Amino acid sequence: MGTAILPVVSIRVLHLTASFPRSDTDPTAPFLADLTRLQRDAGWEVAVLAAHDQGLPSRHIVGGAHVRRARYAPDRFEVLAYRGGGHRSLRSPAHALLLPGLLASLIANTVAEIRRFRPDVVHAHWILPSGLVLASLPKRGRPRTVLTMHGNDVELASSKMARPVARAAARRADALLAVSDPLARRADEVLGLPASTVSVARLPVPSELTPIPFPAGPLRLLAAGRASHEKGFDVLLAALALTTGPALAEPAFTEPQWRVTLVTEGPERLRLEAQAARSGLGDSVSFLPLQPRAALFDLMREHHAVVVPSRSEGLGMLALEALALGRPVVASQVGGLTDVVTD
Repeated sequence: MGTAILPVVSIRVLHLTASFPRSDTDPTAPFLADLTRLQRDAGWEVAVLAAHDQGLPSRHIVGGAHVRRARYAPDRFEVLAYRGGGHRSLRSPAHALLLPGLLASLIANTVAEIRRFRPDVVHAHWILPSGLVLASLPKRGRPRTVLTMHGNDVELASSKMARPVARAAARRADALLAVSDPLARRADEVLGLPASTVSVARLPVPSELTPIPFPAGPLRLLAAGRASHEKGFDVLLAALALTTGPALAEPAFTEPQWRVTLVTEGPERLRLEAQAARSGLGDSVSFLPLQPRAALFDLMREHHAVVVPSRSEGLGMLALEALALGRPVVASQVGGLTDVVTD
């Protein structure tokens, strides 16, 4: 899948999202910065409204896009969109108490941005909270609205508690999109919509990614992403531990003939490190914190293959980027990864 070519047309788009990169090097949702960059290159006028985070200004420029940040709590309590928050954090009662403030702030700031920027389209990302914000806007006089689903939001919407809210929010949008065919069909089912109601709009792959030769040396595998249950890094470590058992050991070698770099941080990081130590993987597994986009691409170039062991995945941008660099991908047969990886 290459970079999409947008039609040359004058249009104003306001992107509404809880998460957007906090700087040009922030690894949070970099695909949204790619999307806004592609739209600006096509001559569109683009603005972004996203949740605030500690230390950020109310307005700034990220990746060339003008970003307005919606404050919803004192700095140190703004944990829903960044710092390991997100949809999973809503299972914590303390974090769930912050949701009304986030929704109220996003709604008020969206109304203000519509008056200031006068967009032709408000493009919301993720059903909750952005889709709910769209549904809360007055129908009369509002711009056209688009809601894109990215994966974990659809699974959250499948829960008994969230489903009625998600269905109501989705039905208020003028257009519904998903980032892969499997996710679109899953969204149809979860949201109680007729088949093929949700259309597919794949995210762009950075144009600077081109295949390069494999590096020398022993086999090196790379996995990257948030340290969360959905990303399945515990499954990867369990699989690697099987290759070090006595029945599989090569008599001529005292160490496995592979190395793994796990680029991750978040709520499961310490547990993953403990699992690697307990499984006897030793120095064969190296942990790195999440990297800026350019640094992550350099790491892919230094490795022979990329592993995506996710339990759920709306699309799998890491797999797409690895393939664009000429690196084979080992992935779980889930979600959008079945679109990306040919077995």
